[in-house]
Amino acid sequence: MELKEYWSDHYHSRDFRLIRIGFVAVRFRWLVTLLIIGIAGWVAVDWWVLDAAHFKLLWKVRLITGAMLTPLLPLSYLCKLNRRWMVLSLFALLSILLFFNAVSLWSFRDVATIPAGYVAFPYFLLALLAVLPLPIRSGLRVVVFILAAVLGTDYWLDSHTLDNGQLIDRVWLLLCFSLAMLWVQSGQLRMLLDLYRESTRDPLTRLMNRRLFMQQLNAVRQENKAGQSFTLILFDLDKFKRINDQHGHLMGDEVLVSVSTTLVDIFGSDALIARYGGEEFVVLLPNTALEQGARQAETLRLAVESQPIENPLDETEVLVTLSGGVVSGDKNSDVTQLIQWADEALYKAKSQGRNCVIAHSPHILAEL
Repeated sequence: MELKEYWSDHYHSRDFRLIRIGFVAVRFRWLVTLLIIGIAGWVAVDWWVLDAAHFKLLWKVRLITGAMLTPLLPLSYLCKLNRRWMVLSLFALLSILLFFNAVSLWSFRDVATIPAGYVAFPYFLLALLAVLPLPIRSGLRVVVFILAAVLGTDYWLDSHTLDNGQLIDRVWLLLCFSLAMLWVQSGQLRMLLDLYRESTRDPLTRLMNRRLFMQQLNAVRQENKAGQSFTLILFDLDKFKRINDQHGHLMGDEVLVSVSTTLVDIFGSDALIARYGGEEFVVLLPNTALEQGARQAETLRLAVESQPIENPLDETEVLVTLSGGVVSGDKNSDVTQLIQWADEALYKAKSQGRNCVIAHSPHILAEL
């Protein structure tokens, strides 16, 4: 996992962003539920430690806070697949809880010593937020929001001054809790991303697997603008079984890894590349016409043909070739039909002697 992936979700794939938001939404829902129960349940402590005047005020504040938090529960279902709604929900939660904290402290304005349980609420809040797998940038925004609210509350309660001997200690303690929150959130983000990659990546080549590729293909097709086309290319290594039989499966694995590296080098980061199964690879080129995609496929074929692969056991070299089928699609294309056309073009390339690329259109099959 690269450092930039800890920093922002802009460096995550679209599919992972949706999965993470869904994961955050579930934890957010449980967090809100816990807070509603906890804030209401604390009334028993209020009754035990507070005088009648403070108790009469705080139980009403707790009732209002619980009522304000309750709409966030159904909202968590709406924001499951929408990042903007998730951000708004999180900061709505923080606003409600920090308002509750400010009113609670205000109720003790005439008391010389505030009970520790009522001063510690911001620290408790930071500890609870550690359950959300947020990137560091998002976590820092939460920290700034809470620090600003705490300083604002102190400014309000101390008659518009921050000349408070305990303020530095409180801010320092909040920063320590904030660092701990960011550390735990980053660890959860790493765990979630590792699990995602294990379930969506081919363990040998580290390319995306077939299941994820089909999801991405459907997403690209649906999001494609009218009039724009994309290119789908299906590749198959020629006589791969012979390589395994003559040189061993370790050499076969070396060939697959080498070809996958060449695929990434030729098509770049904008392409979606997957191991489709066995010795087959599939490439999706968004916003790419058939002719341009076919030229890139031919470039890959030439690159693979010109790069002998060294056997890791005896340092002998093996020449590898591949065949490809190219097809173009758009917003109205049927995914199953596209795969079938690409497979037909690939089969034609194999039947014509292998080591070539065939471009397929609904009415024409053309060899490059």
